[in-house]
Amino acid sequence: MNLKTGPGHTYVDDQEGLECLVEALRGVGRVGLDTEADSLHHYFEKVCLIQLSFSGAHYIVDPLAGLLPETFLEELSKKELILQGADYDLRMLQKSFGFRPKAPVFDTMLAAQVLGEEKIGLGALAEKFCGAILSHAGQKSDWSRRPLSAGQLLYASDDTKYLEAIADAQAARLRELGRTDWHRECCERAVEIACLPGRNEGKETWRIKGSSKLDPKALVLLRELWKWRDDAAQRRDRPPFMIMRNEDLLELVAWRAKEPHAPLSPGPAFLKRITGENLERLEAAVRAARDLPPVEWPAAPERGRSQGPGPSQEKVEALLAACKKIAAELRIDPSFLASRAAVTAVVRHRPRSVEKIMEASGMMRWQAALIVPAVEAVLPGAS
Repeated sequence: MNLKTGPGHTYVDDQEGLECLVEALRGVGRVGLDTEADSLHHYFEKVCLIQLSFSGAHYIVDPLAGLLPETFLEELSKKELILQGADYDLRMLQKSFGFRPKAPVFDTMLAAQVLGEEKIGLGALAEKFCGAILSHAGQKSDWSRRPLSAGQLLYASDDTKYLEAIADAQAARLRELGRTDWHRECCERAVEIACLPGRNEGKETWRIKGSSKLDPKALVLLRELWKWRDDAAQRRDRPPFMIMRNEDLLELVAWRAKEPHAPLSPGPAFLKRITGENLERLEAAVRAARDLPPVEWPAAPERGRSQGPGPSQEKVEALLAACKKIAAELRIDPSFLASRAAVTAVVRHRPRSVEKIMEASGMMRWQAALIVPAVEAVLPGAS
């Protein structure tokens, strides 16, 4: 067996080592799991490392080393997986390999929220339950670059080293408080959402946060700027935010509305970074938006036109306050129990039963069941 061991972990970067890891996996029921991806450095993001901890041993699998991971991933999918913030890791594994867990997932971050922990990050949980202090030194590494340093590998292995102990402590506390089913439902929803392939297909992804207040003339410019940024990011294989931040896109749209004929240079200060061919393409995008006839402009968002009259803001605030009181009694974050959007939907549709609240708001069963008394009090006669 030709496995490469480091301080407290085994680095797997060849097929023989991966096959040995698969054999070791066959005899275990649950695995601590994490991944490292290159989303902060590349447009075409991918999983660069897969970390596992089980039976007191810790492994780092290098999927960029030309491995054939199908058998390994199939075996892994059968295990109960312990993750911290499962949504991102599962989304990346699904995107890179089509991976989907077949056994339950235990998300330690969701468990911390269900338990009402104030600090839900891995570092805080490792310190609380294991007395361990985790380093943040490798947090922003470009994990696609090789070779990896000893410090990077140590950072990566620490991400799974304490998951089993944290999960054990949290599971005991969940049972004590009678919230095991709450956590299970949270984890099931996280898996369902993370493993939906192509979930953004068909959506107008250029409608970024803050764009809902723009009129159609401004929206057409935002859409063309977003296309320019996405094209530039793809050509340079860089994350879009490295080309231009969303806040800068909105600022450029606002500036252009005030200065419709001014050249882009000098323009807003952040445009100084845009030069050469990239600037020419940006100018072309601005011209394209200017020349597009109104019939081809994107529409402003319809604010509930198909949903009848808007909900009473007085009732929304009253129900939010009632939900906040319930959350305070349970010592959980109010937004984790019921978001403003969910509460607004409940006020609009006035459901009474748990099932109808779930249907109207998208809330989970445990959340809907908890707010039923508040709904009955604030919305008497709801049906």
